[in-house]
Amino acid sequence: MIRKVLQIREAGFPFVRWLKRNSFTIITLAPIIVYFLIYVYLPALYSVYLSLFKTRLITPVNFIGFQNYLNVLKDSFFWQAVWHTFYFTAGSLIGSLIFGLGLALILEKKLPGKIFFRSIFFMPYIFPSAVVAILWYWILDPVYGLVNYLLSFFGINAIPWLTDSDWVIPAFILIAIWRRIGFAMVLFLAGLQTIPEELYEAAVVDGANWWDKLIHISIPLLKPITLFIVTVSTIWNLQLFVLPFVLTKGGPSNASTSVVFLLYQKAFAQYNMGQASTIAVLLFIIIFLTSLLMMKYFKIENIY
Repeated sequence: MIRKVLQIREAGFPFVRWLKRNSFTIITLAPIIVYFLIYVYLPALYSVYLSLFKTRLITPVNFIGFQNYLNVLKDSFFWQAVWHTFYFTAGSLIGSLIFGLGLALILEKKLPGKIFFRSIFFMPYIFPSAVVAILWYWILDPVYGLVNYLLSFFGINAIPWLTDSDWVIPAFILIAIWRRIGFAMVLFLAGLQTIPEELYEAAVVDGANWWDKLIHISIPLLKPITLFIVTVSTIWNLQLFVLPFVLTKGGPSNASTSVVFLLYQKAFAQYNMGQASTIAVLLFIIIFLTSLLMMKYFKIENIY
């Protein structure tokens, strides 16, 4: 009789049974869940809320609906910032993929000191962003910089990397490739080491050369790794801020203003938190849609 009563009581409280079964998991994950709620999700939701108001610092004053969105979308500076951000994103992403894969193919082979070179190429990735920016400020100096010094050996005049509107974004791309190439290299190396050697041997029997093996075996089987690199790098690059903030302050003539730097100006120079929050929401939408398009383009399920 008592057993039947307990069974009925437990059957009436499935949530209690679920808590008992998963108590360790809940206790373990609780701190990180609370952290994300307080420092990520709630501020993000509050930004969406602020984007619908005319604000005084971080306090909403007047509800204006989607007027902030209309004002931002009509602002030519916003679209310039979007163009600069996508220009930087595309250039640094393509460069990182090409050179990262090239280094991975070279360092995968049995070469003397390959572990040392892997470490050297990966090291810039772990440097703080501000340190990288300051380092490259001196490297790209038009008079004393290392890059212009090396170009002078080929008879090329000094390039005003950070003071010319046409060269500032290519300079940022160069810095980003130098910093992210090791990240792509390590992931491509891990992917190459998982490809069965029998596939390459069978291709050689069929008369395939090095290029055929790369195009028809390596690159298709590296598709999941490539998608991960492209997605993560795109999200990083679309949040470009440290380089224009440290090196150019968005100049010259707003030629290096990114979306995040424009957001920073709206929030902490003009104290317009409503429009800053609007730009943040639009940037989230851009990143979300870009990620969806990439996942649809790669079609990972087709390679398995």
